[in-house]
Amino acid sequence: MPQDGSGATNPDLWVHRLFHDLCDHIRNMTAHSGAPGFMDGTMRVGQIWSSELGGSLARCRVFVPLYSPRYFISAWCGKEWSAFGSRAAHHRVAGQPGTPSGVVPALWAPVPDHRLPESVKGVQYMHPDFGQRYREFGLYGLAKLRAFRSDYEKAVLHLARRIVDVGESIVVEHAERIQLETAHDAFAAAPAASSTTGRTLRISVAAPSRDRLPEGRTPVYYGPSAVDWQPYHPESDRPLAQVAADIAEGLEFRPDVREFDHTSGPADGPEVVLLDRWALRDPEQCAALAEFDAGDLPPTGLVVPWNENDPDSDEAEYALAAQVEATLPHRFRLGRQACRPAVRGVPDQQSFDNVLPAVVHWVEGEYRKRAQPRPPAGQGTERFRLCGKDDQDSRSQEHSRNAEEGNRDEQP
Repeated sequence: MPQDGSGATNPDLWVHRLFHDLCDHIRNMTAHSGAPGFMDGTMRVGQIWSSELGGSLARCRVFVPLYSPRYFISAWCGKEWSAFGSRAAHHRVAGQPGTPSGVVPALWAPVPDHRLPESVKGVQYMHPDFGQRYREFGLYGLAKLRAFRSDYEKAVLHLARRIVDVGESIVVEHAERIQLETAHDAFAAAPAASSTTGRTLRISVAAPSRDRLPEGRTPVYYGPSAVDWQPYHPESDRPLAQVAADIAEGLEFRPDVREFDHTSGPADGPEVVLLDRWALRDPEQCAALAEFDAGDLPPTGLVVPWNENDPDSDEAEYALAAQVEATLPHRFRLGRQACRPAVRGVPDQQSFDNVLPAVVHWVEGEYRKRAQPRPPAGQGTERFRLCGKDDQDSRSQEHSRNAEEGNRDEQP
């Protein structure tokens, strides 16, 4: 059960309640043994979330997205949708009408039709059996209001029945383990199309991977790729890139999370680089960052997390801090102007949560200053006139004749 998973402390309380209510119903409706479902928010500390979730998306029989305005601005939710949709589906009994699909959407919070991405508009999500209040308030509203308790129970029961029906009638072929980092974001707008949430923020992570660490560096902070970097372990075991993506979504950006690549060209929007100072101990990465800094690219927000409780920090802090300024003098200077604490070393997760929005707002402003206007494709409309075109042409001709007569009168 994918959901946006961002917000304040324990943001998924009501989602967890829905998940457990659904599981209870499905257990009683089927002979299924064990846990009938999986929710990405239930993973335990220390697991690599993208690998665990990718495995579940490769095996699950029914995909239950929780529709809400925030759901459709989440790049990770778009990747989950795309990953499940890549698996072939067919009816268990040949000759059944309709296109087979293992997707059973649930309305968590009302979403205006114009906010739905093109990729989901063909999927029915307003189930008539769920009741009018479900359409008006969504499952979250029904769960929150005690007066709607019976409406919530009715909607959840029908949703569980729908999940069971689809699971029994549709076969979704298993896939190899899915790598979500490289999956397509199904909710991203086409390049030439406008989007109601079209502001993209590129989040580039310049950090080592676990199999390519500087000599003597503790590996517990790293994973299979740069985007798995967890600088604030053990305080936080979430990859910092995912934390940054959640903050970006809260600022109404569509996050584009990727490993730092100086050859990828300028972003389609503002960009923030999350820099691990330890990456500068790798000569190849250090050279790439220096080349990036020297290039003629738009201003980039720079954030340098530095965990003061990291046992490797004491001896290396001053040397690595100096190396950041020496390697990225241009970006470092702009970073001090944008938000000085961001480049001096952000010491903990709470500070990071406070610093990143300031950097994002600054880099967005700089991007807007330099962005070229992009008029829509097609022939432009003629400028509005208060009089007809023929009247305007005749007035222009009359003005020209008067000017010529005036010139003749002035001649000696």
